[in-house]
Amino acid sequence: MEVEIMVSSRKTFNEYIMKVDKKSLTSSEIESKPSISFCIPTKNEGEDLPSCLESIVNQNYDNIEIIIVDGYSSDNTVKIAKKYGCKIYYDNVSLANSRQISIEKSSRDIVAIWDADIIIPHKNWLKYAIKCFLLDEKISTVWPTYIAPHTGSWAQKCHIAHSMLIFKDRVEKNRGVFGGGNCLFRRNHVLSVGGFDTSYNFGEDMILAKRLKEAGYKVVQYDDPVIHDTMKSLRALYNRSLWGSKAFESKGITFYQQTKFDILREQYYLGFKGMINGLTKGYIFWLSFPFLIMTKSLAYSKSILFAKN
Repeated sequence: MEVEIMVSSRKTFNEYIMKVDKKSLTSSEIESKPSISFCIPTKNEGEDLPSCLESIVNQNYDNIEIIIVDGYSSDNTVKIAKKYGCKIYYDNVSLANSRQISIEKSSRDIVAIWDADIIIPHKNWLKYAIKCFLLDEKISTVWPTYIAPHTGSWAQKCHIAHSMLIFKDRVEKNRGVFGGGNCLFRRNHVLSVGGFDTSYNFGEDMILAKRLKEAGYKVVQYDDPVIHDTMKSLRALYNRSLWGSKAFESKGITFYQQTKFDILREQYYLGFKGMINGLTKGYIFWLSFPFLIMTKSLAYSKSILFAKN
């Protein structure tokens, strides 16, 4: 593949992660486009999966396959997947195991490790995002930012805005790992580090990101966001947080790859700072932040405070 890409608006933070502006990629053409496998684990995703798959098949891009690894859904998930021509496999061991199976069953140059609640916002998204890989052979991961659906709840919008503040802070301070889930990956780089650690049932994406970083691969933070239709209510956030808290109890604080101080600073200081800044700009969904942080604290506090060092 040969392509000339103007990257004057690219800002390199360090050797590990760089930020790439969509505008720097839109004017160039790729001579030979890499093939892509979308790898999606599912379990009763009948509500979200149609929007996800519709956004994939409507991409202005050829040579795409969609791999579904289903956890024996009891709703119409598999029926929907068949309608869109997906290749379907089954697994009920763990989320990490399902993701690993999807990679092994994929056959394309690039794998999109995707969730069923991700929606690609426009038909040229993939066409431009794929060009990030051509900047450097050591790039393993193209990591898009996230936004909530326009019609999402206040809690959903606040949760995603807070998460993006946390990731921005980590990038600027060169702390932690990036680009584990809902990203594009070079398949051969993922396989070279062993793929997913199947002993994890939560946070398996961060463990993959850690493996890739330790192997010397690089991450692109791509500024054209995808829509993440997740955490639609405080109840959903609480249930997800309870699931995550079990990882601390079993794996210890190193699982999160942040110190306890970092965790508290990100959740409380950055959160309340974001709320103040957001409200001054008219983003009234930030009014839900006190309820959001209380919900997460109830689920996580004990496991974080007493997590093994």
